[in-house]
Amino acid sequence: MAIIKGVNLGGWFVLESWMRPALFEGLKGPDETHFMEFHPNPHEALEAHYQTFITEADFKYLKDKGITQVRLPVPWWFLGTNLYHRSKEHIDRAFQYAKKYGIQILVDLHTAPGCQNGFDNGGITGVIDWPKDPKNIDKTIEVLETLTKLYHEEEAFLGIQVLNEPHSSIDINIILDFYQRSYQAIRKITSKLIVFHDAFRPTLPVWESFFKGKENVAFDLHLYHCFDDKLANSDTDTHLKTVFEERHHMIQKISKFVRVIIGEWSLGLREGPLNFKDTFTKNLFVRLLADTQLYVYNQAFGFYFWSYKIDRESHLHWDFRRMIEHHLLPNHFE
Repeated sequence: MAIIKGVNLGGWFVLESWMRPALFEGLKGPDETHFMEFHPNPHEALEAHYQTFITEADFKYLKDKGITQVRLPVPWWFLGTNLYHRSKEHIDRAFQYAKKYGIQILVDLHTAPGCQNGFDNGGITGVIDWPKDPKNIDKTIEVLETLTKLYHEEEAFLGIQVLNEPHSSIDINIILDFYQRSYQAIRKITSKLIVFHDAFRPTLPVWESFFKGKENVAFDLHLYHCFDDKLANSDTDTHLKTVFEERHHMIQKISKFVRVIIGEWSLGLREGPLNFKDTFTKNLFVRLLADTQLYVYNQAFGFYFWSYKIDRESHLHWDFRRMIEHHLLPNHFE
């Protein structure tokens, strides 16, 4: 299989207010749970959002740019619940578009019952109840089985990621047990790719033994520049060295026992500490950081930029399409 050169279709089926703030105007909270609780017409608003945020034209655009892979975040409630809106038919439509334009989809379970990380992208900010009740984990595996049964025969189906970003505070043994059970459950249905996130602990020795004997799997690392305080407040040289030396070495080391996917990365920076003297200098560095990451991550099994679209004037360096339009990312990826 060719190296994955992909993007995330974030903010489509799992809401994050920062990605489309107009949708959350006047509401409390940054996540989908708060959206459903406080929006006066949440179901109608979500139907309109699903229809317009990503369209067939976006799949055509990606194909024209040489992108043949997308990572598609979906919620555990995609069939709908008493609180949450159903998105299944719109996910079906994504598969239709992907098939038409020769794009493969990595289905990424982005939320879990009880929330696995307390982030807005987990559906409930500030809550990490997923590991506290075995029923939450059982339900997560049921959702993975349902998703796999629904889509594994689709031409565009690349594989499934069992859970996005389980929090670093969760006992690694709970995560490993969940991963093992998920692998066994999915393997009863399909031999397609199964992806596991590193739980923000990519260098633990236990991963090598976990992946031993498992077929058609990959290890997902999320490598950002704005969340780690030490890196975020460093100078330009440190940003580049971190990618070219530390991350490159880590990817090479892990790749000896499992394929590595950089499932999320961006050009988002805390710009204050860098103190660029002008926009020209800033853009030069952003292009250099982009090229450095692309060069290193292209030596892994693949990568998915976060994200395809940010629906606001700010946050340019998180917006794949605008980054291309501003000549900060390559115009073509083949």
